[in-house]
Amino acid sequence: MRYEEEKRMHVSFCGSYCHTCDWFTGRIKNTAKKMLEIVEEYDGFKRILKGKVDPKKLMEGLRLLSETSICSGCKAEMRERCEIVRCCVEKGFDHCDECAEFPCKTLKEKPGVMKFYTIENLQEMKKIGIQEWIDKQWE
Repeated sequence: MRYEEEKRMHVSFCGSYCHTCDWFTGRIKNTAKKMLEIVEEYDGFKRILKGKVDPKKLMEGLRLLSETSICSGCKAEMRERCEIVRCCVEKGFDHCDECAEFPCKTLKEKPGVMKFYTIENLQEMKKIGIQEWIDKQWE
């Protein structure tokens, strides 16, 4: 394992890990693609959805998700979209836990931070070291 490369590219600033993310792994894209195939194959869905969900909009949404590119990782592409990334880059940090304000209000209020237990991840990385933490993620 090339730990420095993993740390640099796949452990996000907030502490999420690309290899466990549904966007990065393609799970969202592949699931949407499979669902699109199923909905197209079985006419019964239109009957079930009638009056509740616009089938055309559902199909359009699934098609968009099934054609989306797989994420290249927060450190590679989220600079414009994420205030956590901007903050770390401005301060010259690899991860939020390097900051004296960790865990700050911005970090605590992000839904993805809670979903992926990123504060806990960062605390564990600090405690056991990045190599051991990455190894645990691969188990």
